[in-house]
Amino acid sequence: MAITGMLVGLPFGFDFYENKASMFHLESLTNDVQGMLELYEATYMRVQGEVILDEAFVFTSSRLDEISKDPLRSNSTLSSLIQVTLKLPLWRSFPRLEALHYIPFYQKQASHDGSLLRLAKLGFNLLQSLHKKELSQVSKWWKGFDVSNNLPYARDRIVACYFWALGLYFEPQYSSSRIFLAKMFAMITLIDDTYDAYGTHEELECFIEAIRRWSITCLEMLPEYMKLIYQKLMDMYKEMEDMLVKEGRAYHLSYSKEFVIKMVKEIWMKRNGLLKSTCQQQMSTFRLH
Repeated sequence: MAITGMLVGLPFGFDFYENKASMFHLESLTNDVQGMLELYEATYMRVQGEVILDEAFVFTSSRLDEISKDPLRSNSTLSSLIQVTLKLPLWRSFPRLEALHYIPFYQKQASHDGSLLRLAKLGFNLLQSLHKKELSQVSKWWKGFDVSNNLPYARDRIVACYFWALGLYFEPQYSSSRIFLAKMFAMITLIDDTYDAYGTHEELECFIEAIRRWSITCLEMLPEYMKLIYQKLMDMYKEMEDMLVKEGRAYHLSYSKEFVIKMVKEIWMKRNGLLKSTCQQQMSTFRLH
């Protein structure tokens, strides 16, 4: 509930952990590393004004750091797990990365379940294989674009674009969506670079008009290098539309088109100084309140 932004009051009795001097009375947890890790993760759900959780964060982070550096209290595997957790708490991390870090740790636990461990490794490797095939497919599509020669001003970040998509959903049933999303991120990156580093004002106005119309007939109004981008964008959406029609979910595509149109419009407005940065927007909102 806290992750989704809902305010959740601390349960009655939680202040048991806080003594009269307003210092955490958690020494009993010092030898319970798993309990310390869980409490540390929980502190990231706090909101402004939750003093108890603020103190819990200070207490657990300092104690865990001490434990990870003490060879008498932690082995190399446990120390590595603690350091990873301190650097990147669970809710800020990717589930796949967490699995990669946790499986070796779990394997070295004397109480681990052999069948569960084998299943975890098998599931991880099978899904990893699928992700590699997807990345290969996206990379092949990108190489066919020949960005380095046709659009040398643009960033070559197809792997990063795929990982952005992977960060949204990693499950096998979303394979097609993941591939499409990676391609869409790559196209938005190309358009952003075109607006930031290459296109003239007149060319960029023509491009945003073509995006608003969203029709292949708009190609003739664009310069040659923009035709490449626009054609690739239209082809990508046509491919996705054909697939969604077969699945009976073609209506989903309209939302994606609206998103791209909105993104290109904001890129154009930002270039012309008509759109404040996120920081400026937040500061303006802060002043109003």
